[in-house]
Amino acid sequence: MHLEPLDWIVIGGYVVFALAVGVIYARRAGKDVDQFFLSGRTLPWWLAGTSMIATSFAADTPLLISGWVRQGGIWRNWEWWCYAVGGACVVFFFARWWRRGGVMTKAELIELRYHGDPQASGLRGTLGVMHAGVTNAMVICWVMLAMLKIMEGLFEVDPVITLGLAAVLSLAYALSAGFWGVVVTDLVQFAMAMVGGVVLAVFAWTAVGGGAGVVETVASSPELASGTLRILPATGPGGPWSADFWTSGIATLAVFLGVSWWAVEGIDGATVAVQRIAASKDEREGLLATLWFQVAHYALRPWLWILVGLASLIVFPSKQVVAPVDGRIVQASAQELVIAPTGGGEPVRLALADNDEFAKQGWFARTVDDVESGAAVTAGQLLAQTDDERAYVAMMVRFLPAGLLGLVIASLLAAFMSTIDTHVNLASSYFVNDVYRRFLKPEADEHHYVLVARLASAGVLALGTTLAYFADSVRDLFTFFLAFLSGVGPVYVARWLWWRVRARTEIAAMCTSAAVSTYLSFVFEWPATIFGNAAGVVPGPARVMIVVGASLLVAGTVTLLSPPPDPRDLVRFYRRVRPIGWWGPVRELCPDVQVEREVAPALVGVLSSLLMTYSLILALGLGFLERANEAWIAALCALCGALGVRWSLRRLSAARAAAVPPGGAG
Repeated sequence: MHLEPLDWIVIGGYVVFALAVGVIYARRAGKDVDQFFLSGRTLPWWLAGTSMIATSFAADTPLLISGWVRQGGIWRNWEWWCYAVGGACVVFFFARWWRRGGVMTKAELIELRYHGDPQASGLRGTLGVMHAGVTNAMVICWVMLAMLKIMEGLFEVDPVITLGLAAVLSLAYALSAGFWGVVVTDLVQFAMAMVGGVVLAVFAWTAVGGGAGVVETVASSPELASGTLRILPATGPGGPWSADFWTSGIATLAVFLGVSWWAVEGIDGATVAVQRIAASKDEREGLLATLWFQVAHYALRPWLWILVGLASLIVFPSKQVVAPVDGRIVQASAQELVIAPTGGGEPVRLALADNDEFAKQGWFARTVDDVESGAAVTAGQLLAQTDDERAYVAMMVRFLPAGLLGLVIASLLAAFMSTIDTHVNLASSYFVNDVYRRFLKPEADEHHYVLVARLASAGVLALGTTLAYFADSVRDLFTFFLAFLSGVGPVYVARWLWWRVRARTEIAAMCTSAAVSTYLSFVFEWPATIFGNAAGVVPGPARVMIVVGASLLVAGTVTLLSPPPDPRDLVRFYRRVRPIGWWGPVRELCPDVQVEREVAPALVGVLSSLLMTYSLILALGLGFLERANEAWIAALCALCGALGVRWSLRRLSAARAAAVPPGGAG
C-alpha cells in the first residue's frame, strides 16, 4: 500500500512525541522505584483510567472484534463483555482494597495477606518469577506476531524491520521515563485511536447507508449468518426449561455470564489494572479510574469496530476459492492459482480477488495450508479464502484519505508500543520488587534498583522477541501457562473475604488448574457425540467448568483440612485493607475498625454500574440498527444505573471517613 507524505508526517510526529516523553520524564522516573514503576503514586483518575483503556487496546483488537462480527454476529462479543461483571466488582471493592494495601504488584500482596505463613514468601517469589519471565514475555511475543500480520502489505518496507524499530522505540522511552512514559504516551495513543476509529466508523457506516442499509442488506443476503445483527444470541423454540431453548449460542452465553467472569485470574484485578490502581493518588482516584475504564472499554469503544465489521460485510463480501477439477497447482501467487487438470486440457485459472480494486485494498483470498505450487488438488477442495480479520485494514485503505490513514496507522503502531512498554515495565516491576529486592539484594539504594529495573526491562523485551522468533516451538508452553491460572479466580476472591484462606489454598488451586488444563489439552479425548463437538477437542465452556470445579474442590478441601492461621498475623492486613466478609476472629482484635457502612453502597455500586454499562451497550447498538424505541428504553436504564453509581460514590466517601479513626490504619 502506498502512503502519502502526509501519512508519514503523522506517523513520524508520533515517533518524535514518544522520544520527547522519554527525555522529559527521565529525571523524575530515575529518582526511585516508586517513580519508575508507579509514577510516585500521584496519578489522577482520568490519567490512570485512560492508561488502562489504552493498554487494553492491542494493535490487533479492532481486527479481532470486526472479524468476530463477520463470522458470527454482534453477540459474539459477549465472550469478553461478560467480564464487565467482574470489572464492576473491581471498581467498588477490589480497587479500593488494592490501593489501601499499598503494594506495588499482585505478588507483593501475598506476604501482606498471609503474614506468618511459612509458604507465603515462596509463593510470592514464584509468582514474581512467573510474571517477570514468563507471562509478560509471552504477551510481548504474541503481540509482536499479531502486529506482523497487520503490517504485512501495510508499509513499503520490511515489516520485521518496522516492527523491530517500533519495539526499540518503545523500549527507549520505557527505559528512560519508566511508568511516566507509559501513561503519558497511553493518553495520546487513546486520543489518536478514538479519533481515527470514529472517523473510519463514520465513513464506513455512511457509505453503506447506515443502519437501514445494513439491516436491508443482511436480510436479503442468504449467505450472511442469520444472527449477524443480533446483540444477544437466538434462543430455540421452547421455553427456558426445554432442551430446544438452549442453542449453542445461548448455552455459551450462559457459561460466559455464569462462570467465566469469576473463574479468571484477573477477577480481583488484572496485573495491568492493579499497577495503575496502585499508581493512583488515593483509593477514590483508583476507584474512579477503574470506573472510567469499565464504561469506555466495554460500552463505548467496541462499537467503533463493530460498525466497521458490519459495513465490511457489504463492502468486502467473503470469498472462498474451491478447486473445480482434479489436478495439480502449477502456479500460485497472490493474484491467482493455476491448476493443470489431471485428464489434460487447458489450465484452469482461479482469481483470488473479485476485482483489481479489491486486490489493491488488500482484500483477496489467501491460500490455506499445504496449497502451493506443485500440490495435488481434488475437485471441491478448499484452496483459498478471505481472512475476516483483514477486513478492518481493507476498510482503512478504502475509506480513509491521506493524513487520516496515517493517523489510524499511527494509532495501531502506538497501540502496539503501548502494549510492549506496559508489559516491559510490568515485568520489570515484578523482578525488582518481588525477586531482586525481596530475595537477592534487599539493602541497596533506590538508584541501584532503578538501574536493575532498566536492565530487566531490556531483558524481558529480548526474551519476548526471542519467543516470537521461535513462536511455533513455544505454542504449547504458552497454552500451559495460560491454563496455569485459569481456575484460581474463586480463591483470589476468597482471600479478600475469608480469614481461613491460606497460601497453600492458592498453591493447591494453581497446581490443580495447571494439571487439569494440561490433561484436557493434551491427553483427554472429548467424545464427538457431546455438544456436537469434534472428537478430542474439549469445548471452551466445558473446559472452563471442569477446570474451575476441580480447582474449587481441591482448594476448598486443602483449606478445610489445614489448621486455621493465627488471627494476630492477619491484623496488619485487616487494619490496612479493611475488607468485608468473614473475618470474625480478626475483627475481634480490631474493634475500632468499622467496615459495615461500606457494604450496602458498594453492592449498589456494583449492580448500578452493571445496569449502566450493559444498558449503554444495548442503547448504542439498538440505536445504530435503527431500533429507536428499544434504544430509548435502554438509554433510560443506563441513566438509572448512572444515578445509582452517583449515590454509591457519595455514600462510600462518607463511609471511608468514618471507617477507621485517625492513625488507625497502620
